[in-house]
Amino acid sequence: MRLVTRLTLAFLTVVVAAIALATWARYDDEVRQFETDMDRTHRLVAATLADAVEVALARDGLDAAERLVEGPGTHQQTDLRVRWVCVGRDDPPPLVPCDTLDRLGDFVTLEPVAGRRATVVPVRLEGGTRGAIEVSESRDFEGAWVREVLVRVASLALLTVLGMVAFAFVLGFWLVARPTRALVAKARAVGRGELAPDLALRTGDEFEQLAAEMNAMCVRLLEAKQATEQATTAREAALEHLRHADRLATVGRVASGLAHELGTPLNVIEARAGLIVDDPLAEARVKDSAHVIIGQAEQVARLVKQLLVFARPRRLAPEPVALDALGRTIAELLRPLAARKPVTLDVAGLAAAPTSGDPVLLQQAVTNLVVNALHACNPGGRVRLGSGRLSIPPATAAGPGPWVFIAVADDGPGIEPALQRSIFEPFFTTRPPGEGTGLGLPIAARIVEEHGGVITLDSAPGRGATFTVCLPGGTP
Repeated sequence: MRLVTRLTLAFLTVVVAAIALATWARYDDEVRQFETDMDRTHRLVAATLADAVEVALARDGLDAAERLVEGPGTHQQTDLRVRWVCVGRDDPPPLVPCDTLDRLGDFVTLEPVAGRRATVVPVRLEGGTRGAIEVSESRDFEGAWVREVLVRVASLALLTVLGMVAFAFVLGFWLVARPTRALVAKARAVGRGELAPDLALRTGDEFEQLAAEMNAMCVRLLEAKQATEQATTAREAALEHLRHADRLATVGRVASGLAHELGTPLNVIEARAGLIVDDPLAEARVKDSAHVIIGQAEQVARLVKQLLVFARPRRLAPEPVALDALGRTIAELLRPLAARKPVTLDVAGLAAAPTSGDPVLLQQAVTNLVVNALHACNPGGRVRLGSGRLSIPPATAAGPGPWVFIAVADDGPGIEPALQRSIFEPFFTTRPPGEGTGLGLPIAARIVEEHGGVITLDSAPGRGATFTVCLPGGTP
């Protein structure tokens, strides 16, 4: 509103100046017109009386002529004074010297003399000039009329100014304040980070152009914000990848150290326990303890071996691989484990899925998935293996294809959404302590990544879990 107020004041200054000049010009015209009308009236009255006096004086004599002039006398309301001067004793003195009457024309209009405005018309007879008819009027009447005109003109000017100020204020509010407030509100919203919705101004002037530019600026800011968020997400992902790589490097160093440091003691422990088992004099209870020692030593050895497999760089030996045949082979190998649960291994969904890769590593990766599925199922459950060609590449695929897949699905309890992002991290496991190392899924994921593929997970609590290995297609 401050802008509208300043604009209104500036407009008011110009309007007041213009109206003041117009008012003064009108006032001056009114005064001149009034004086002109007054002089015309005085001249008409004086000339008419002069003619009448001339006739009466010639016909009836001086007394009749004087009575004729004394009839109009002095008008009380307007202070109009009519008299025949220079024919006797004049009181007050005539406004025109009597000795100048012969030199006067038909009439003379006098500027205000002694506070009166007058017109003098000589009375002319055949014998010469016999005085003059003097018609005068006080300036006080003119001043009262002028004041009335001034009040009327000033009042009209004031009403005009007030009306124009109100109109200018309303117009300024509608054309300036309203769009300005909308622009200020939009600017404050942008300052708070609220870039939508767009500002709609239909003013057809620079305010509408400014609103359009502000909307375009918000679009660019939104794009920049999204680009910044994407860059931040990419940096965070890269940082997490570096952290993960650092953890893997640490695991590799630990695994290498464990392999050398634990290998010999484990062999000694296992050999000594074997001697106890083979001792015919040992008690059964002692031999059972020795069997436990051997089993735990073998488990430690397997864990160290898995760590070495996970951390040690390997060279792939790619060759044509049929994923459907690979799935049937793994099912045959794991049927004894499935029978102990018992869990059914269903391979009816295996279809032709040719690819190229290291068959040993791919078998290891899929085996880990099947073993995890068997452990996830309750007794009487089912694990289904399926394979085939993909008509649509995976969302995170590096190339257009063709692509093939092998999937392992179980009807277990499923995986909570909060845990699904962590299941591929090393040493993360949901099994009870002592029943899992947390390396099966990370090893499988790494093997698949080395083959240029991806592993996807589809799971929800109560719906089981489906792991799908997607690999570039090839010729078997």
